[in-house]
Amino acid sequence: MIRDRGSMKWTAMMLPEHLGLIKEWKQEQFYDKKRELTEWELEEIEQTIQRAFKMQKPITLTLWTNNNLHDETGLVTGTDTFKKELLLETDVAIKRIAFDKIKDAKMVDVDD
Repeated sequence: MIRDRGSMKWTAMMLPEHLGLIKEWKQEQFYDKKRELTEWELEEIEQTIQRAFKMQKPITLTLWTNNNLHDETGLVTGTDTFKKELLLETDVAIKRIAFDKIKDAKMVDVDD
């Protein structure tokens, strides 16, 4: 029986640039696909953010950064309409979040 190592045996003949590009291509396979939000979804996100700001309740924002989705939780302290940014006060610092990075918003229920 022949023990074939597949693509491993060909890596010795590849240039380092090729190996780097192949590694990058394999990582891209696991990226989340960016999806455009509908008008209703945008309106729902806007209403949730406004409600959290008025009631001074914590909010969890799902953000699109570096081809991945991640969550940020904090208090909405204001908006900058000229720069199209939201000011979110977290435990560590106040973060400026661009409107186009926000993909979802949910109010956090805090039981006292």
